[in-house]
Amino acid sequence: MDDGRLGRDLERPPVKEVVSHKAGFVVLLGRPNAGKSTLLNALLKTKLSIVSPKPQTTRHKILGILGGDGYQICLLDTPGMIPDPRDPLQGALRKTAQHAAHDEVDILILLVEPAPPDDATLKEWSAIARCGVPIILVLNKIDLPSAAGSHDAVLKAYQDAVQPAAVLRISAVRKQNLDALLKEILERLPDCPPFYDEGNLSDRFERFFVAEIIREQVFELYSQEIPHATAVVVETYKERPGGKDEIYATLYIERDGQKGIILGPGGRTLRDLVKRSQKAIEEFLSRRVELEVWVKLRKNWRKDERSLKEFGYIQGG
Repeated sequence: MDDGRLGRDLERPPVKEVVSHKAGFVVLLGRPNAGKSTLLNALLKTKLSIVSPKPQTTRHKILGILGGDGYQICLLDTPGMIPDPRDPLQGALRKTAQHAAHDEVDILILLVEPAPPDDATLKEWSAIARCGVPIILVLNKIDLPSAAGSHDAVLKAYQDAVQPAAVLRISAVRKQNLDALLKEILERLPDCPPFYDEGNLSDRFERFFVAEIIREQVFELYSQEIPHATAVVVETYKERPGGKDEIYATLYIERDGQKGIILGPGGRTLRDLVKRSQKAIEEFLSRRVELEVWVKLRKNWRKDERSLKEFGYIQGG
């Protein structure tokens, strides 16, 4: 049997008739490293999106389904809105976030950091605000040291640009003020039956999350260009009832010299990557797995449209 699934396709499925129920799609939007994935995980109270202090960790649109008494919030984590893409991969990630903001969305959460925005950022967010979707402006990372009054000035700049329906200050990493954010979301969520069956956490296959977990460990173990120059593809995922699931993954690099860095002295770093990834995968799936990771060269894949489509960063066509 092939891999299981945590939910359904992201396309809105037919709704079910339910009385006194709210449901809708809420997009988390922001610059790289604003804390969108951390916020998604905090709201879901489970780790769904991978996180790293390094920017541009999120490369896909990830749906997390938050259900409660009389509501279902479909939260969409998105790649950071890179202001000036430097290669086709960054351009594709930016388009993913842009499309999410303009798709069939009920609420936009604009997540910003406690630093003064530049004119280009304000102009971009102002343009997005004109889509007519209610915007909740959320200042994240309020747990970090800051000068007196600086948060007020930052929020004033954004408020003037986007005219939000609500403004909040939170710390996603410390789970501070998340109840207030949930309240603001529920107040603006439309009356609607649920889109997904109760208990669904996401719409992605388990193999997608396995690849993401491996990539997260790459971000943890390697530095400089390696995390951003690698892609992970799960080639085979076989469930073994009564035994360990078998997972074979390929770690793609884009230059010959990167293979030695991935392997490390005597292959020790790669073995460490596999060990750590296997442990994290088992914790996520709640079952034992056997993981193998192979390293392959795909020259300049970040600039190759065919590779970007193959790895899922460009949809269609």
